[in-house]
Amino acid sequence: MNTYLPPRGMRDIFGEDAEIYEYVFYEFKRIAKLHGFKPVYTPTIEFFKLFAEKSGEEIRETMYVFKDKAGRVVTLRPEVTASIVRLYLRSLRGWVKPVKLYYVAQCFRYEEPQRGRYREFWQGGLEVIGVEGLMGDVEAAYAASRFLESIGVIHKYVVGNVAFHRAIMNVYGLPDDFQEHILHLIDKRDVDRALRELSGRSRDASNLLGEFLGIGLEEIEEFLNHRRSILGDHLDKLLFEYERLRGFIDILNKMGYEAEYDPLLVRGLAYYTGLIYEYKAKSGDLRISIGGGGRYDGLSTVYGGPYEYFTGLALGLDRIILALGNAKVAGRVTAAIIALPGIPMEEVFNVKKLLEEYGVSSSIIHVKKIRKGLSIASRKGYKYAIIMGVREFSEGKVSVKDLETGVQETVNIKFLPLYIILRV
Repeated sequence: MNTYLPPRGMRDIFGEDAEIYEYVFYEFKRIAKLHGFKPVYTPTIEFFKLFAEKSGEEIRETMYVFKDKAGRVVTLRPEVTASIVRLYLRSLRGWVKPVKLYYVAQCFRYEEPQRGRYREFWQGGLEVIGVEGLMGDVEAAYAASRFLESIGVIHKYVVGNVAFHRAIMNVYGLPDDFQEHILHLIDKRDVDRALRELSGRSRDASNLLGEFLGIGLEEIEEFLNHRRSILGDHLDKLLFEYERLRGFIDILNKMGYEAEYDPLLVRGLAYYTGLIYEYKAKSGDLRISIGGGGRYDGLSTVYGGPYEYFTGLALGLDRIILALGNAKVAGRVTAAIIALPGIPMEEVFNVKKLLEEYGVSSSIIHVKKIRKGLSIASRKGYKYAIIMGVREFSEGKVSVKDLETGVQETVNIKFLPLYIILRV
C-alpha cells in the first residue's frame, strides 16, 4: 500500500482546485443567506439508526457503518437531511416557522468511483420547515437556481411526484420495504424489471403503475378521476399533489427556467412523500444530475416527533464544479507585492493593509532581485506584481506590472487599490 495515496474514492483538493471549491462554497453560503436561510452544522458521524429507516435501498447498502469504542453502531453520514430532522426535533421546535436552514457538508457513500461520483463528496443543502404550501418548495428551489446562475451553471429542472407511485402500491396493500425496492428499480430506469416484480405480488398494481408511467402531465388529472373507485380515500390527496406538481412546473417556467415532467423520476431516498425534482446541468460537458430535492413531510414522526412539513434540496458541489469546466475563479490572489532590500517591513505590510481595505487580495514575495520576484509571481499565477523599490518608494510610489500583458506603470501608493480594482 502506498501511504502517500488517499483511500480509493477520496481525494486531496489543493491548488487551483481548492480555490474553486472555496469559491463555490462561498457563493452557495452567500446566496443562501441572501434568501433568508440560516447556517447549521451537524456531526459527520451519526448513529446508524438515524439513516437506516428512511434512507432508501441504495444508500443503506453504501453507508460506511462501524462500531465505535463503546460498541455503538455509527455511520459516516451519507446525506444530511435526516440530521436536519433530528436537529429540528432536538433543538429547533421552538423557533418561529418557517425555519430555513442551509449547510455545506462532507458526505460519504461506498460506491464505485467514477467521474462526478466519489466516496467522499460535498453537498450544499437548503431546508424549509413548517410550510405546507407550494411557496416553501419554490423558495428553496429558486434560491438554488440563483446560486447556480451566480457561478455560471446553466441548468434545467426535471420534476416528478412520488406520491402517485406510493398511492398505487398502497391501494393494493404492498408493504413499505417492497415499495422502496420497486421505487429503487424505477429510479435506476429498470422499469421492466420493476413492473415484472410488482406483477408477482399484484398484477393489478403492476398494470395501474405501468399505465401511470406512460402518461404525460396533462393526462394525470383525468387518469385519477377515472379511477375514483380504485383510489378511494387517496384521490383527494393525489389531486392536491397534482396541483402542487403542475404549479411547481408552471411557476418555474414563468420565472424563465426550463422545467419538464418525468413520471420515472422517483429519486433514491425513501423519505420523499410527494413533489421531487432534479437539477440537470446544461453547460459544460456534464449532462448528469447535479442535485435535487423535494417533499419529505412527516419524516419527523419516524423519529418519534410530531408531524411537520418539510421540503428541501441538496446540490452535489463536486459535480457542479465539474460542470463549471475551465471557468475563471473569482477571489484568487490578485497581486504579488515584491519587496526589495531597503524597504522597511512595516511599510510592506502597510501597503498590504491598504489593498485589503479595498478588497484586493495580495501576497508578499521578499527577494533580493526583481527578476526572481517577477518569476515567482508569474509562476504562481498572480495578475499583478507590485514592485516596492527604494527610489520609487521614497517618492511615495510603486511600480505595477501586469504579468499577463507585460505593461508596467508607476503608481502613487494612495491610488494603488483603485488602479488595480479598475483593471481586474
